[in-house]
Amino acid sequence: MPSSFHASITTVEAWTGGYCKNFMLLVDKGLLTMKRSSLPFFGVGLALTLSFAPLHISPLTPQPVLAQTQQNLDVELAGHLRVIEKNWRGEQKVAWRSLEGGFMRPAPRVKPGDTIRYTVSGNNRTEQPISGLVLTDDLPANTVYVMGSAASVGGATITYSIDGGKTYSANPTIRVTLPDGRVETRPAPAERYTHVRWTFQNAVPARASVNGQYQVRVQ
Repeated sequence: MPSSFHASITTVEAWTGGYCKNFMLLVDKGLLTMKRSSLPFFGVGLALTLSFAPLHISPLTPQPVLAQTQQNLDVELAGHLRVIEKNWRGEQKVAWRSLEGGFMRPAPRVKPGDTIRYTVSGNNRTEQPISGLVLTDDLPANTVYVMGSAASVGGATITYSIDGGKTYSANPTIRVTLPDGRVETRPAPAERYTHVRWTFQNAVPARASVNGQYQVRVQ
């Protein structure tokens, strides 16, 4: 009979010299690994959480479980800055530049008013599907969610929190007291959004990847 495990991850930050350093976290006998790229720090703190429904894997002795499953799922977070560039014809176009920079290109400078796109990727490194994947990312400090920007690759239901991650809804609302005393329910403004969550309905196929994206505006 297959064994059942429940994996979860908690936030780990490693800010040094203005950068969030790479790190890897093993959870529940190596069922999960997490990697975070080095992202330039501009007064914004990042956090990422991930959880699973029970995972079913073949029975293994304790030591092989760690050795064989430490690469089961890689979770990566990447950030890109929205920039306007001109092509050889002088036409303007939108481009996304990595916050890490690249070969012969330094990391871009981020300033208030800029738009950042974050991508959270889950990469299945096994030869079997992984089901019950839920990715949750909290919005960085000093930013505001860009309404309607959340998307996914892999068929996820997207929900949001406006109370620090306590509850989630596809369409968060707030209650507003009007001057005449009546209470009215209205859509929550972008400034109230604190978390984005992607609940993947289908299993992540073997050797496949899924991801979730959203954008924020730097204040």
